Amino acid sequence: MNLKMWGPILAGAVIIAISIILMVGYGFSFLQPSPASFDFSYGTMDYLGMALSVVGLALIMIGGALKR
Repeated sequence: MNLKMWGPILAGAVIIAISIILMVGYGFSFLQPSPASFDFSYGTMDYLGMALSVVGLALIMIGGALKR
């Protein structure tokens, strides 16, 4: 197994999985039966999820670039 390639790819996959969990959890906060649930606004968890997605994608791309 080429650890130089698969290390960043697997680390990126774990980071993207964490970002998906954060963004889904943030989305579930809008499912309350209240008028405030229709006011969509970006929050800290949403920005964190997007930033983690970019970092995870960059790691996956770096791992792909290290392929022999």
